[in-house]
Amino acid sequence: MIKKILGAAGGIAGVFALSVAAYLPFVISDARKKNRDKCDYILILGGNVIGADTPSPQLLERMKAAAVYLKENPGTVAVPCGGCFRDGQKKSEAQIIAEYLIEQGIEESRIVLEDKSTTTYENFEFGTKIIENHSGKALDEVRVAFLSSDYHIHRASIIAKRCGVKNCGKVSCPTPGEAMPRYLREYFVAYELLYHDLIKK
Repeated sequence: MIKKILGAAGGIAGVFALSVAAYLPFVISDARKKNRDKCDYILILGGNVIGADTPSPQLLERMKAAAVYLKENPGTVAVPCGGCFRDGQKKSEAQIIAEYLIEQGIEESRIVLEDKSTTTYENFEFGTKIIENHSGKALDEVRVAFLSSDYHIHRASIIAKRCGVKNCGKVSCPTPGEAMPRYLREYFVAYELLYHDLIKK
């Protein structure tokens, strides 16, 4: 009996491993695309903060890309995402992003904060509600896109769909430093997608 249980568990683990392995090529393929879709609202996905309020190289790259994009698209409203939840952190990811954008000349009136989230799922769950409230429209009545690091585009696209953004646009920026460790991280984080599906069901 125990052997049967262990065998079944091993089979399930094998299916999960194969599913995740098949997922990785899509991560790399999407990372190579230069996404720059037009939108009415852009969710700027948060990233690590070092110490009290210093953006990590990854987050800084997203902030720089967001400033360039917003200058090129003056009709787009920015929704910086990310809360204040790490030990020693004094400002939310969203506030750090917003302050940088304002320093770069982006009007404060074009920025609406989502400063409660702690995961990519929450970036979209909370951010889309803010967009609906700010625009006074349903999600399918406005063009929504997200901005993130290139390695993160594929997973974030999947999460966007699961959070109700059916045709979410994408804006990608380069990964600072060596990208391969980030791709490998996506291999392991992919289990989060499978786990989240099981919990939802």
